[in-house]
Amino acid sequence: MKKIPNLSILVLIFFLEACSAPRVVSRADFSNASTTASAGKLIYHLPTTVVNIKVTAQKVTEKRGPYYRYSERYLNLSDIITEDREYWEITEAVIFTSGNPDPEKSFSIAAQGIPAGAAVNLTPDGTLLGFNSSFDKVFHKTSEPTNDSSKKVDEINFNDIPFTEEQLIKTSSAATAEEVAAAIYDIRETRRRLLEGDVKNLPPDEGSYRRILEGLDRMEEQYLSLFKGKKQTQTTIKTFTFTPDITTSANQVLFRFSGQKGFTQIDDMTGTPVYIEVVSHEASENSKIQVNPKERTGMIYCKPGKATVKVIDRTKLLTEENVLLGQFGSLHTMPPSLLDNPNTSVQMDPATGAILNIRVQE
Repeated sequence: MKKIPNLSILVLIFFLEACSAPRVVSRADFSNASTTASAGKLIYHLPTTVVNIKVTAQKVTEKRGPYYRYSERYLNLSDIITEDREYWEITEAVIFTSGNPDPEKSFSIAAQGIPAGAAVNLTPDGTLLGFNSSFDKVFHKTSEPTNDSSKKVDEINFNDIPFTEEQLIKTSSAATAEEVAAAIYDIRETRRRLLEGDVKNLPPDEGSYRRILEGLDRMEEQYLSLFKGKKQTQTTIKTFTFTPDITTSANQVLFRFSGQKGFTQIDDMTGTPVYIEVVSHEASENSKIQVNPKERTGMIYCKPGKATVKVIDRTKLLTEENVLLGQFGSLHTMPPSLLDNPNTSVQMDPATGAILNIRVQE
């Protein structure tokens, strides 16, 4: 019975020690990396938005058929190729954005405990993707590679034409053209009879029937090319990058293009200039943020500015797109305590530095 007071005293001592033990605090403090030491701190960058323009051009090669002079006489064809020529044309231009780390927008994170602010997601070059998140796929969407590609084609010829012996033994071009034209009419008549079902011995199954029709179509097209000529295209894709700056001209030469050479060097005057025009709708000069060292600062993010990007080939508008530009926007801070919660996740846009999504898991 005398031990009970001693036991009560031990319990009281343990309770007092537990109350006096220091609490583990989870917090994340953000500051400008250029004004504070970075030892023991995490560093991230907000991006400068880069405008990428993927341009598709085609080299068109036209070769006249050997019997083009007889097209109207024997086949009543007028829309034919009458001379060999090559030319280039732009067929498509697509605008998309990506981000490069802005050295002027470098920030540090000092973390205690296990706040969400310590679980930072970055791109390989240090641009902020988010915190405590699994949204890394966004990075791949906005960093499309800027490789050039060109699909080569073989030289145009008429070696694939299935000439018959009767056609080859003709002694003049006019006689051969007449013989080939007669073969074309025979092909059309055979196809008509097949489609009308007048042929006595039809193929036994639908697949064979379809292959016969496809073979007739292919043979007719080969014979017709002797009169109409042949045309083929070679596709080339180039991606050009442009970094808009609020202090520079909004209308600049993006690249040069020639109808005879295709894409040319920027200083090659044989190519006509293709311009990029950036029209800002809400540019802001607030590109820096003031941090009070005596107060906590939350995560620093960007509210991007809106702009319209146009790509113009002389007087022809190739494409137009409304985009968000980080360097045309303003910097802001989140509430300091938001990322203290280890269950908070934030998704960022690596092209602009804007907040895309905030989630708090219970």
